Amino acid sequence: MPPQIALIEDWLTNLGGAARVTQALAEALPSAPIYTSVYTPSVFPQWADRVRPSWLQHLPTRLRAKHQFLLPFLPSAFQRFDLSQFDIIISLSSAFSKCVRIDPTRQQHICYCHSPVRYLYHAREEYKRTYQVPHWMRPLRAALQDPLLDYLTTRDQLGASTVTHWVSNSDYVAQRIQKYYGAPATTIYPCTDTATFSDAFRTDDDGYYLSVGRFIPYKKFDLLIHAFAQLGLPLRLAGTGPELSRCQALADSLGADNIQFLGFVDDSALPALYAGARAFLFPPEEDFGLTPVEAMCTGTPVIYYDAGGARESVTPVAGIPFAQQTAAAVITAVESLQSGQITFDPNTVQQRGKMFSAQQFTNQLLDLITSMS
Repeated sequence: MPPQIALIEDWLTNLGGAARVTQALAEALPSAPIYTSVYTPSVFPQWADRVRPSWLQHLPTRLRAKHQFLLPFLPSAFQRFDLSQFDIIISLSSAFSKCVRIDPTRQQHICYCHSPVRYLYHAREEYKRTYQVPHWMRPLRAALQDPLLDYLTTRDQLGASTVTHWVSNSDYVAQRIQKYYGAPATTIYPCTDTATFSDAFRTDDDGYYLSVGRFIPYKKFDLLIHAFAQLGLPLRLAGTGPELSRCQALADSLGADNIQFLGFVDDSALPALYAGARAFLFPPEEDFGLTPVEAMCTGTPVIYYDAGGARESVTPVAGIPFAQQTAAAVITAVESLQSGQITFDPNTVQQRGKMFSAQQFTNQLLDLITSMS
């Protein structure tokens, strides 16, 4: 009899890299239910019969959309799930989905870890300094922030203690898992829909530079704005998030009318957007980063910060690294491509991107599950 498997996701409210990984695994394990804290059916209608949301789903929609308001309740929401009928639990986590109850005498808990929780560990001080909170919360921020983060760290460590097998999305994250959870991890790189992006293979570029992602502090969109305000080259920024208005104001203050904010871009329009770019820009220190992979699948090279997961996914065969997160470093990298000093073969770039297919990802993870059965 095959093992009974459950998938546990932090939340299912928006499309993104983590959701693409969950989608690939859900398709490979079609009978596995998906437990999560909160769920937006309109975003993931295909899972309406499979998703088992927590009690937080009963909160008003506006509250469910703000994950920062849910933080104090997330660990207990996952702990309340009854998973006793399953043999293998697979949590896909960058937050608290790992905080489930298991019976270690008869259940296995695989945690596919996108990252140890950023705002509890390696980026805690940066988040305390830069994360935007509503005006009415600011007087309470200093008094409540550290006690809340300390409480969440304790709960996260308890959740981590239930994990029997750690899987990291990069060697870079594996080092963090060892540091913060004291456990070794097997690296299985994440995936995206490489076939769809490869179908938009570029024949030529339209001269603009592109970055795609959520507008939050560590994504460093402000760095690109400063660089391209000086370069004067066309830059398109796609995405939404709490930092969007600040970045738009920054571009206005610098007189950078060469920078275009596209807002939300539907998945169906992304391949052509990547394919038309002269290069894709990736300035954050990211755990892995799937947007560079999507760009590479269309044959578009990547200009990336030489740290974190991008060092493993892109490499100089498909992009130009820059060593510091400064506007000057970005400008130097862009100018080396713009001048023709560095060139790329789109076919070689595409082959690099196609390495990170859903088939490759699921085969490796299913092999791990089989070895445990």
